[in-house]
Amino acid sequence: MMKDLPMISEMIFETSRIPVTIFNEEQQITFKYGEKFKNPLLDTKEKTLKYLIQSEEKQDIPIIKITDYMETYLLLTIAQNKKMNNYLLIGPFSTYEITESMILGLMKDYQLPITIQEELVLYFSQFKHLNQNEIFSLCRLIYYLIYKKNLDPEHLKTYIEDPLKFESTDIEALIRDRRINESFHMDYREEQLIWQCIKEGNKERLQDHLNNIKIEGIGTLSKLSQIRNIKNHAIISVALATRAAIDGGLYPEIAFTMSDFYIQKIEETLELKKINLINQDCLFSFVDRINENKNNNQSKPVQVCKNYIFNHIFDQISVQDLAEKVNLNQVYLSQLFKKETGYPIGKYIQIEKLKESQKLLIQTDLSVADICMMLQFNDQSYFTSIFRKYTGQTPNQFRKNPNAINT
Repeated sequence: MMKDLPMISEMIFETSRIPVTIFNEEQQITFKYGEKFKNPLLDTKEKTLKYLIQSEEKQDIPIIKITDYMETYLLLTIAQNKKMNNYLLIGPFSTYEITESMILGLMKDYQLPITIQEELVLYFSQFKHLNQNEIFSLCRLIYYLIYKKNLDPEHLKTYIEDPLKFESTDIEALIRDRRINESFHMDYREEQLIWQCIKEGNKERLQDHLNNIKIEGIGTLSKLSQIRNIKNHAIISVALATRAAIDGGLYPEIAFTMSDFYIQKIEETLELKKINLINQDCLFSFVDRINENKNNNQSKPVQVCKNYIFNHIFDQISVQDLAEKVNLNQVYLSQLFKKETGYPIGKYIQIEKLKESQKLLIQTDLSVADICMMLQFNDQSYFTSIFRKYTGQTPNQFRKNPNAINT
């Protein structure tokens, strides 16, 4: 088997385009294929191996290893004899796109110098991305090439998930403790009313409910830190409010962006009182946005079209694009859209682009020409003309005095 490992490694690399390394228990590398980059945080391959390997791991099926540095590896132990093992390491790769903001977060977590940012960006940009099914397929391929046996995917999945399972008795003990001490979680119906108020955009009822709700039996989501415990609860609240807002007709992209914003604010603060204020501000902001963007009385095709227009406001959008999106005839969709919104599709798109241009004029230093190009207005004179008709001002006048508008 050992003499075939270099050839097998080459085949794995040629199939997956992911680096492959063979090494022994002393972390001595005997073969490597396809490696063109190294982690700047672990400047030698030997350090990487030492970081990944634990002596108790002697499994004969591929193990998925995920490092603190967002890398994923597959590790397979291959018995050479009773006293010695060899290891086959496939990686690094990732299960998602690693963005520059994530890299900056990693650097902040580990207090890394800004001088290595460029190296880290280059390192992660070379990663192959695999989803769960692709990882399982790669595990099966590796296993078959080495042992000439089929690896049952259900067995592989069970093995991977088993370390994450907990005994049911652990949960039973927690439930028993709450019953003995009569320390129960908040009434589910009380909590549901919060999300219902958000979904309906009912700010007055939400305020009244929050003022009168009895907060008791808060769950323990972190035993190590009370502030972490409160943050976790607040983040869950934001997540549930986000779904309620979407159910209430808020554009998903607005809802998810707001969710990201408020969760970041929660994470950044160390004051318990401030966490609660951020959480409450989030709930009311969702209600306000829902009331600004209510469309829950409109048909599904019209809602989908409006959401598509919102997400693609910086693109050229045609009736044909929208008709294909909702699988309807263009003429029928146009009639339906005008009936439910009061605007022809083309006019609605134009108004949404003009609204976006107003935000760009106020919130950025972009020139009128640049805004024209971003919003796909091919003629600046035409843009200025319809902008004046919509607001009563030219774009430059609006930028200087945005409150003096006719709309």
